Amino acid sequence: MKKTGIIIFLMITCVSFFYSCTEESKIESRPINLDCLRSNLDKINTMIANTTVGTADGTYPLVNSKNLQKASEDIELGLSKGLADMFTLQYEADNYCIAAGKAIAEYENSLQKTLEVGKPAELIVYGIDGKGHIEFGESPAYGGDNSFTVEAWLKYNTGFFESGIGAFITTFDGSTQPVEGWMINFLGDNLRSTIGMGPQFARVLEFGSKYPTNYGEWNHLAMVYDSSLSEGQLKMYVNGKLFFSKTNDITNDAGVLQSYQPNKKNYNMWAFQEPTDLGRNMTGYIKKFRFWNTAKSINDLNALMNSDVTGSESDLECAWDFTSVPADNQKITDKTGKHTAKIVGSYKWKAL
Repeated sequence: MKKTGIIIFLMITCVSFFYSCTEESKIESRPINLDCLRSNLDKINTMIANTTVGTADGTYPLVNSKNLQKASEDIELGLSKGLADMFTLQYEADNYCIAAGKAIAEYENSLQKTLEVGKPAELIVYGIDGKGHIEFGESPAYGGDNSFTVEAWLKYNTGFFESGIGAFITTFDGSTQPVEGWMINFLGDNLRSTIGMGPQFARVLEFGSKYPTNYGEWNHLAMVYDSSLSEGQLKMYVNGKLFFSKTNDITNDAGVLQSYQPNKKNYNMWAFQEPTDLGRNMTGYIKKFRFWNTAKSINDLNALMNSDVTGSESDLECAWDFTSVPADNQKITDKTGKHTAKIVGSYKWKAL
């Protein structure tokens, strides 16, 4: 009899637990909002109906038109799924909305307008989804050594990178061991410096701090590495002010301090996408990018922010201004005359 009572008690408890969980899930469930899908579908269809496709100025390229049509079909599918209650969570609908938003922006930016060679302009590279990047060629010098400085002006808007790491300028190679090279990058809400350390495997010296949210405005970024210092070997400066300083604390199991590992296997330097991890990408504007084979001081950087270089500076390895339309986007010679860059994929020169 006692055993029967226990069984009944357990059955009642299980039923009560199931009922309460069911009720709780009912209370917490929310209807899926499809307003963004409807809004973006209307925008896409309006654009398709009211823009001209062609090759002349003022028209949109055929390939972009086809991509926009595909985006219309995709979001219609998403809307149909939502109306059929096929979504369980809001993010499933949001994914369709985000994809449509990117297709709209990409189409708007593809409007063709011929700019004369030499005309002052700003360069934007659409790196999100790996659609565009800049390749600066291959050189062992790009890896840096015991001291170097990377500086450039960068401008970005909201949503300039989506997930994981957004690589701005980089020679980083995490596919080899020990990890080699350096990277200026974004992760979460941080602007970071990352450099490979060794000879221990899989080690990096990196640090970050909240990136500026002055969207649509230029920021001067400078990453400085100086192994001769007793502390603060890795620094980042933003607009001429110290953004953060990181002391080398990377040791092996025996407590031996590790050293920076310049590139020895992959000599590529890219902007807006990492050469060896193509998923690390971002979208943004760039100008006055320079790589120095010395560690610049804060006074040096404040002077460089507002000055040009000739290309003959003894410690300047490479420099590209990206402030005017080049004769050939696939062959842009740097100011030292030693290197050539090319812009790959999706980008646009915008007249000032």
